[in-house]
Amino acid sequence: MANAGSLPDPLGRLGRDKTFDERHLPFAYSPQGYSGLAHRGGFMIWDVIFPGVILVSIGGRFLRRQIKGAVGEQSVSLTIKGMGLPIQNDVTIPGKRGLTQIDHLVLTRSGIVVLETKNYSGSLYDQGRRQGWIQRFPGGKQNRLHNPLDQNYGHIKSVEALVPGVPVTGFVVLAGSARFPQGAPEGVVTTRELKRTLKGLHLGEGVAPCKGPVPQRIQDAWVKLQQADYRDSASHREQMRQVTGGGMNYWLQTGAPWITGAGLALVLGGIFL
Repeated sequence: MANAGSLPDPLGRLGRDKTFDERHLPFAYSPQGYSGLAHRGGFMIWDVIFPGVILVSIGGRFLRRQIKGAVGEQSVSLTIKGMGLPIQNDVTIPGKRGLTQIDHLVLTRSGIVVLETKNYSGSLYDQGRRQGWIQRFPGGKQNRLHNPLDQNYGHIKSVEALVPGVPVTGFVVLAGSARFPQGAPEGVVTTRELKRTLKGLHLGEGVAPCKGPVPQRIQDAWVKLQQADYRDSASHREQMRQVTGGGMNYWLQTGAPWITGAGLALVLGGIFL
C-alpha cells in the first residue's frame, strides 16, 4: 500500500514496497496518465525547454547554412590542392563598397582564377544576369537565390583593381548535388568540371601546352594578393556587417553557434536538472 502523499511506481520498477514523490518525476502523474510538466524549483520545466527550443530553431537554421557552405568550400579546396596548384582560401580584400570576401583564389600559368563556391541542392534555373536563380525541390517548394555570377563578377573586378594588367578569370563552382536541367549558364562548373578547367588554364589547351614556371608578373600579382588579404578577425566581422547590412541579421549570422548552444543548454537543463 502506498504511503499518504506519495504515488506507486507507475512502471513497476521500484519494487512492491517502494514509493516515491511525484516531485521526482519529470512529468506529473495521475491515475489518468501523465498530465503536464511538473514544477521544479517554483517554475515549470516548459518555461525552460520552450525558450531553448526556439533558440535552437533560430540558431540552427543559420548554423546549418554556415556548415553546409564550409563543407562545400573545403571540398573545392581539397580538390585544387590535390592538383598541386597554389590556392588562397577565404580571402578578404578591398572592394568597390568596402571589403569583399572571396572563397578561393588559384594561381595558374594563365593568370589568377577567382572561385565562388555554392553547396546547393535541388534543380536550378538561371533567370539571367541580375535576375537571380530559382531553386526548386521535389514537392513544389522553391527559393529565389541571388545570382552568384553577379557576386563573383564583383570579386573579379576587385582582384583586377589590385593587380592591373594580369589576366583574371572566375567561375562559380557547384559543390553540392544541384544541377541545371536546362543547362548551366556560362561560368558555372561542377567540381569535376573545375578540375578540367583549371588543368586547361594551367597547362594550356590545344597542341602547344604551357611549360616552365608561372610567369613572373603573375607570381608578383599572387604575392600582392597575399599581402592585401585582411586576416584579422575585426576585418572579417566588418565584412560580414557589410554583407548582412548589420542589425539583427548580422547578429544572427555571427552568433549562430552561441545561440544554438545556449538553446541546447536550456533544453538539456530543463530535462535533466
